[in-house]
Amino acid sequence: MIYYNYDRFKVDVQDLANGCAVFEADTILAIARGGMTVGHALSMALNIRNLQSIRCESYDDVAQRDTVSVIGECDFTQSKRVLIVDDIVDSGKTLCALIPILQKRHPDVLFASAAIFTKPTACIQPDFSLHVASDWIDFFWERDFLKPDSL
Repeated sequence: MIYYNYDRFKVDVQDLANGCAVFEADTILAIARGGMTVGHALSMALNIRNLQSIRCESYDDVAQRDTVSVIGECDFTQSKRVLIVDDIVDSGKTLCALIPILQKRHPDVLFASAAIFTKPTACIQPDFSLHVASDWIDFFWERDFLKPDSL
């Protein structure tokens, strides 16, 4: 298990923002929950005020499900280019399920995806990514805010 700390995150957000800037997104869609911290930070780094979220789940704690549930709607009426953000593309099932749904609902919007980590075995790779994950990542936002009796 690799602990991913805040200091590394600050550097990575700037690097990911620099890479994603070429897409010229006008909206960021954070995948809840892991993508919300990354989405907020990227929205600040890229100065994109239109930050939305959608809930996609393919894990129960650390066990991966067979299906992905997509919960929620987005308002892309003012959007032309949406950057979908998550913390990690592990199996890729979340993006594989979400992107076709979004494209069908919003055919005039161009979508791209970004994640800090990706696994080479994922069924889809994000358009923008920084690191290859070779082990389980323990993100600071998953550990540092737990109640002391949860540790």
